[in-house]
Amino acid sequence: MAITKEQLIEERTKLQTEFDAVRKDIVQIETQLGSLRSNLNALNGAIQQTNKMISMVEEKKEDEKL
Repeated sequence: MAITKEQLIEERTKLQTEFDAVRKDIVQIETQLGSLRSNLNALNGAIQQTNKMISMVEEKKEDEKL
């Protein structure tokens, strides 16, 4: 059984379609990753700010005791 040029072209078309779909998925995941990193940085900033305010409250209580 010989492989025909038409069969090879059909196979290439299927492979190209799959390749394009995987590439599209990768782009979407990279976009999501960037968004998740931004959210992580924002949360870290909020944690730092909260820690700073906790320290300020603790310092004020210490000053009031004196």
